Amino acid sequence: MTEPGCAFCRIVAGTAPAHEVLRDDRVVAFLDRRPLFPGHTLVVPLEHHETLIDLPEDRVGPLFAQARRLAAVMEDALGAAGSFVAVNNRVSQS
Repeated sequence: MTEPGCAFCRIVAGTAPAHEVLRDDRVVAFLDRRPLFPGHTLVVPLEHHETLIDLPEDRVGPLFAQARRLAAVMEDALGAAGSFVAVNNRVSQS
């Protein structure tokens, strides 16, 4: 399930450039093109779902498991004292 006009769907499909840091059978994670801070990474499901509310319940756990994994890896890799994990529902999704 993809949306032709969705930048995230194009990244997932490999038709738009992105620096991927993780891909599995449910999610892909890639560095933000305009990072707010070092290591700014976006984690998206492989299927198009506009918001977290639209994400099927059986996909929530795998998505957050990988977000958790990346938070730990980024702290280690960047020598950061912590991490910030947020969910963006429509606001600033570009």
